Amino acid sequence: MKKILLGMLLPVLTLVLVTSCEKDMDSNPTFHENTTGFVLNMPANAANNVLDLLNTDELTFTTSQPDYGGIPLSTNYDVEISFEDFSAEEPVYKVVTSSTSAAIKVSGSRLNDAVITMFQDANEGVTYPSDEVKDLYVRLHANVNGMDLGNCYSNVIKIQVIATYKAPSIKLPENIFVAGSSIGDPWKTWKPFVGVYGLEGNYFTVVYIPDGGAFKWGTYAEQWLGYADVNVYNDEAGAGLSDDGGNIKVAKGGWYTLYFKAKINGEAIDYTLSVYKAAFYITGNANAGGFDTPSEMTAPTDDSGVWVSPEFAGGGEMRAYTQVGTFDWWRTEFTLFDGKLFWRAVDIPNNWAENVGADYSVTPKAGQKLYLTIGTPGVDAIEKGEVK
Repeated sequence: MKKILLGMLLPVLTLVLVTSCEKDMDSNPTFHENTTGFVLNMPANAANNVLDLLNTDELTFTTSQPDYGGIPLSTNYDVEISFEDFSAEEPVYKVVTSSTSAAIKVSGSRLNDAVITMFQDANEGVTYPSDEVKDLYVRLHANVNGMDLGNCYSNVIKIQVIATYKAPSIKLPENIFVAGSSIGDPWKTWKPFVGVYGLEGNYFTVVYIPDGGAFKWGTYAEQWLGYADVNVYNDEAGAGLSDDGGNIKVAKGGWYTLYFKAKINGEAIDYTLSVYKAAFYITGNANAGGFDTPSEMTAPTDDSGVWVSPEFAGGGEMRAYTQVGTFDWWRTEFTLFDGKLFWRAVDIPNNWAENVGADYSVTPKAGQKLYLTIGTPGVDAIEKGEVK
């Protein structure tokens, strides 16, 4: 068993006599990691009861310090909740609160909000079933306060709760727009994003940004939001994003997919911007590989060029999309209508011809290709396409 002399833990030990390391005896107090766990008690008002969390004042989770060798250490406790019993190798859980008290008080409303958030994180776009009784599993994670020592877990208890979804007064934006040094007419064209089909609060667009190019964004044209207004950045393309006087600057030029995710956080909205290397594909019955093997289009070297697909095999309707992160292809699908890209916004269980209309259906002949022009440099950001 790993042992650490008490003198090494001086910052967190209280009222303990430390002897010289040179005269250390077996009777001296020594720290050891906890290997037996510790006990989390059932809150009194939760035993044999279904808790309506919004009508529950408070729950008190009580415990006693884990055995760290009989030493009175300041201990931090995290209250963790899950819809599962924590038996998985990597359980999905949420931390509700942290405390250094062995009697941890959690308000019913705080636990209610944590339950709703945990559900929404795992079930994007699904409204929480407010009238449903759910099993909620709770455990404590402990460690020596302020130090990376003593990590261990309590037993797991199960309580039954009714959580209630409260619609926030704030709403997600209907759309996102982007303007920049290389998007249409520089700093004048505001290109609208496209909504990821079926997932509110998810928006994407494809743009070309040269070395050192920059852009701003907004929930409406000319809002002029910038670098500091994004909460989280995920530069999956290695574009090299930085703050350039409030603009979002790109170090390495290229074709990129900008993907914004908006999430309500209380009465505010948090924004995550992910940047991916842009990629267009053809699929479906007209594609040589069918639905099983999509064919990637060739990207132009700059914004003055055209995206070109491999030849179609013919024999069916064109299905085409741009890949955005790990979303299924049909969430970011488009067709051609009046010579422009028309992005999917409805359910298509069969095909464009049957479910949307014949004017939205493209049936290429064998040997034809799809050509895309994503904006005209210095002019506009209109997305045009042609099969020929």
